[in-house]
Amino acid sequence: MILDTKNNNIIPKLTNILDSGFNLGEKVCIVAPGLNGKNHYNEIPDDFSIIAVNKAILINEVNPDWWVIAHTDNTWFNLPDKKFSGIRVYRDKIVPSITKTALEMSKDKVYYFDLEKEPLQEKVVFPVQGCIRYGASVSALSVQIALNVGVREILLCGVDMSGNQYWDNSENEDPNVLHLHGETWDSVKRFNPLLQYMRNKLNIKISTLSTSKLDIPFYTKES
Repeated sequence: MILDTKNNNIIPKLTNILDSGFNLGEKVCIVAPGLNGKNHYNEIPDDFSIIAVNKAILINEVNPDWWVIAHTDNTWFNLPDKKFSGIRVYRDKIVPSITKTALEMSKDKVYYFDLEKEPLQEKVVFPVQGCIRYGASVSALSVQIALNVGVREILLCGVDMSGNQYWDNSENEDPNVLHLHGETWDSVKRFNPLLQYMRNKLNIKISTLSTSKLDIPFYTKES
C-alpha cells in the first residue's frame, strides 16, 4: 500500500492485468449495459467467461467473472462496489478511488490497466498487442484486455453504441460523454477499425448477440 497524501487515502499497489499472467480462457462474452442487450443474456453460451462493463455489473441475469471499471463517481456505483467479490480491473487513473470495501470483497483479485498515449484512430490502426488504447468506449477497452489475456473468441452483448439508455431504462448520467452519444456514437468510427484489425489480422472471432452499430456479424455457433 502507498499513501495518497493529497486525499489522505490508502492506494493499493496493484498488478497490471497485462503482467498478471492471468488466463480468462479462449472464449469471453463482454456484457455492456446497453438497452439492446436485455433480451439476450440467456443466450450467452455456457462455455464463455463473462466480463461486465461498468454498470452492467448490476444486471441480475448476468453472473460475471470480471468487472472492468472505468468510472467510480456514478450514483449507481456504491451498490456493486459493496457486493461484487470477483475479479476487478480498474482503469489506471481511478485506482486512488478504490475503496477499502472493494479490497475486502475482491481481496487479491483486483488489477488495473494503463492506457497508451496514442489512442485508437479512425483510419490508422496501431498495434494493440501488449497495450490498451483509449478512444472508443469502455467496451473497446475490455475487448483489448480480452485479447491481451489470450482470448480467441469475443462475443458482445449490450454494446449498442447508440442512444443514451441502459437496459433498465435509466440513462447515462456522465455529462462528459452525453454530447458524443446519439443515434450512432462518435466512437464507432474508432471501434470498427480495431475490430476489423483483430478479426482480419489477428484471426480473433468477434460477433454480437444484440443489435449494435458496430460492423460485426451476429453470433451463431458456426460464426
